[in-house]
Amino acid sequence: MMKVKQFKLGPMGNFSYIVWDAGLREAAVIDPAWQPEVLEELIRKEKLILKFLLLTHAHPDHANAARYFLEKDKTLALTVHKEDTFLLDDDINPLNLLKGEEELAFGHLKMKVIHTPGHTPGSVSYLAGGAVFTGDTLFVGQCGRADLPGSDPKALRLSLLKLAALPGETVLYPGHAYNGHTSTIGVQKEYNIYMKLAARGEAEFVKAAA
Repeated sequence: MMKVKQFKLGPMGNFSYIVWDAGLREAAVIDPAWQPEVLEELIRKEKLILKFLLLTHAHPDHANAARYFLEKDKTLALTVHKEDTFLLDDDINPLNLLKGEEELAFGHLKMKVIHTPGHTPGSVSYLAGGAVFTGDTLFVGQCGRADLPGSDPKALRLSLLKLAALPGETVLYPGHAYNGHTSTIGVQKEYNIYMKLAARGEAEFVKAAA
């Protein structure tokens, strides 16, 4: 069985996540940010074995606690899409580079990597156990910014369409606490204006998101 703990950390309303297999206690940290000792406390409390350190994208507010874990455990590598390495400090290593569409395994869990560029070129979402961790691609009621260096509103629209194709009951775990902590893909397709605009066509979405 998959268990998820969501942490709201830091001054920007970031969400970090610990995802683990309740049987074998193997775990992944998604977007380690701001307060690594808070994440480490749960890892100790639940007696978890940390197997993956995963980034949805490499902006500093999602990755600034990665070094803490890498220095403590030399068996870990920071897992990030290859197109986002330009956003990392040069001395962050080792790296496990993703191309997108891989499947990661820890415990009895299988986690699918979905390449969802737009906010950054290497943004990914992680799909596992009926839940999707979308970073800054999709929030509750919003989508990620597409006006930053490396952003692409056309790519972001296609990424939202990719997420919209998931089952409606898929639980959404976003990267920031904008408008709420969690939702479902079905609810966002019905009420999120950016998801609606993405479905209508490129011109309308780009006008709104760029």
